[in-house]
Amino acid sequence: MKILYWTDLFLPHIGGIETFSMDLIPALQARGYDLTVLTSRHEEDLPAMEQMGSICVHRFPTWEALRTNDLKMLISVRRAVTAFKRKLKPDIIHLHFGATSYIHLRTQTDACPPTLTTVHALPERSLLENSLFAKVVRASRAVNAVSRRGHGDLCRAFPDFADQFSFVHYGLGPSERDAVEVIPPSFDEPVILCLGRLTPQKGFDLAVKAFAEVERTIPKARLMIVGEGVEEAALKDLAATLGISDKVNFTGSVPPRDVDEVINKATMVLLPSLFEGLPLVALQAARMQRPIVSSDVDGLSELIIDQQTGLILEDNNEQELAQAILSLMQNPQQAFRMGKAAGKRLEERFGFEDCVSQYEKLYHQVADIK
Repeated sequence: MKILYWTDLFLPHIGGIETFSMDLIPALQARGYDLTVLTSRHEEDLPAMEQMGSICVHRFPTWEALRTNDLKMLISVRRAVTAFKRKLKPDIIHLHFGATSYIHLRTQTDACPPTLTTVHALPERSLLENSLFAKVVRASRAVNAVSRRGHGDLCRAFPDFADQFSFVHYGLGPSERDAVEVIPPSFDEPVILCLGRLTPQKGFDLAVKAFAEVERTIPKARLMIVGEGVEEAALKDLAATLGISDKVNFTGSVPPRDVDEVINKATMVLLPSLFEGLPLVALQAARMQRPIVSSDVDGLSELIIDQQTGLILEDNNEQELAQAILSLMQNPQQAFRMGKAAGKRLEERFGFEDCVSQYEKLYHQVADIK
């Protein structure tokens, strides 16, 4: 089966979808599927076509055309993508919903193959009516959420399409390197970790504000923020305003293959996101047996069981986050037990081979193969 795998961004851009795709695609190829990636040419120096291991990646200026709303560029991109689809002749399109899904809709033809859409974070209910997402749902043969909760939200938002919805949890695929040995978290000089894109969605400003409270009680504590994004300058300014710049370490992004080592240096991992699907960093933290403090959004509560595998924030504000961090720091044995429990839950509920098999089943369903 030939599959056009469409995602807004791909490596070398680093994010959860990109990292997961680099595991999922080779695993599906090993089962006999022919996958080709279509993505944005987000940076001008990236080649239009690149072979990344077994994965052939084709880049178009879709993101730039949408960002600038340049009519000539939009028309050019639509023509190029339409021609590419016709030449490739895929059996199905696997679309990861994002801004460039607009280009997918505008390049559908009578001969366009059926679409499986994966949605990683459902838009707010108020944004659904007549939205790009609603149009994608109606144009897809199947829509797949990444959590049970996300699936429920889809069914409530689009009851007429409920029989087309499903969910598949992420799994963590084989590492590019030998498995990293789990080092128990240290509480002597605790390191609090935020890892992900530096965008408003991730709520890292709450982490900085909460850390300012924590540091007053535990002066040896450090906050490590790993990632890049539009919020970096604002977060650094916030740390300076709060007088904690010397205790907040901004490392920039790290390659996916080094994430386990970074988490190994942390005492705990914070995920105070405003919205999410099921962030890959939560699974990575669980693999390294770290307690997780997170907001109560979408799929996070399916991995993080409050008081068992981590702590769930009801209100997700800086005071509540600070109290949660302190409670773990002041009870190391409890934090250690939570990390171990998170690792066990990951193994039991988020298996990679099961994830691959469920996508394989969806591909057959969408292609109408019995």
